[in-house]
Amino acid sequence: KIAAARGDSSPSMASRCVAVMAVLGGATAFTAPNAGAPAIQALNRRALCSDGGCEAEGTQVPRSTGFSNSVGLTSLTGAVASLLFLRAAARRQGARKELRRKAEVTRRADDDIEMGFEDSFSGVKNYVNPWEEFASIDVDTKAGKQQIIYGEQFHPYDGPVYKKVPVAEGISFPLDPTKFYEPLEPPEPGGKWGDGRSPDGNWYMEVDGETIQYWQGQGKRKRACAVVRVMKGTGQFIVNSMDGAGYCHDYPIWWYKAMEPICSMGLKNECDIIVKAFGGGVGGQMGAIRVALARALAEKDYSVVPLLKRAMYLHQDPRQKEAKKTGRPKARKSKPWHKR
Repeated sequence: KIAAARGDSSPSMASRCVAVMAVLGGATAFTAPNAGAPAIQALNRRALCSDGGCEAEGTQVPRSTGFSNSVGLTSLTGAVASLLFLRAAARRQGARKELRRKAEVTRRADDDIEMGFEDSFSGVKNYVNPWEEFASIDVDTKAGKQQIIYGEQFHPYDGPVYKKVPVAEGISFPLDPTKFYEPLEPPEPGGKWGDGRSPDGNWYMEVDGETIQYWQGQGKRKRACAVVRVMKGTGQFIVNSMDGAGYCHDYPIWWYKAMEPICSMGLKNECDIIVKAFGGGVGGQMGAIRVALARALAEKDYSVVPLLKRAMYLHQDPRQKEAKKTGRPKARKSKPWHKR
């Protein structure tokens, strides 16, 4: 109550108040004479006579029980206060252990965490962005003109960095195994993560008990989507567990539309392609496979990105059927107008 009245809700103040109550109550309980028992005065064996008569010899007459009741209440208060004090002490000790454990983890993480920076003169960074890749090409570059550099442009990073890996704020490593699944450490510097990648930043799959590396890409066209996996092989083209030519109904335009990126690079007979396509029609799915296949080839070798970009293989075709309008039979078609 004292702590609440003073506006102090800290565990230390509450523990001190409980400790004082326990000491006072316990001391009173243990020092009181005949604590918790009624005071009984044994009378002499003589007969006691009074105006109202005489009482028999050996009769015991109890004293007033006011003092004994107060002593019993004090004993009970002291016992309860002692239990509360022991409980508060145990909680405080457990909280201290937890704080020490968290402080050790934070101290270990703070020793390795620093803020990201980039030297304005040399361009050296204390972190590695695995998606910040660049490629250049000399094809069709005229003399005296600046070389074309292909790659994603990222803003300078100034957030926390852990072992040259950008991390989110407020996270300490290694992660708590009771809250997170493995891995408890971020990937190696320069290694990509996410999209089902392994800790080393690559994709692997099991085929007949053998671990095979593959490269993956996703693409869209109209209402169709496709996920393409490219691996070293003999030139197989499988779409939804079917042969690619059969899936295209033996229509060569659709087949070549999907396979054009890898055919133009001369890698058709050196790689196997496994596709999962869904949504839309066959023509839209082939357009989605085309973009996904080009992105998978870019993951395999980023140096071919300039060629893929110039050929528009990495470009997603935005053309779609226009939506129907209210009051019209189609998007633009309207009913014939009659004056009369």
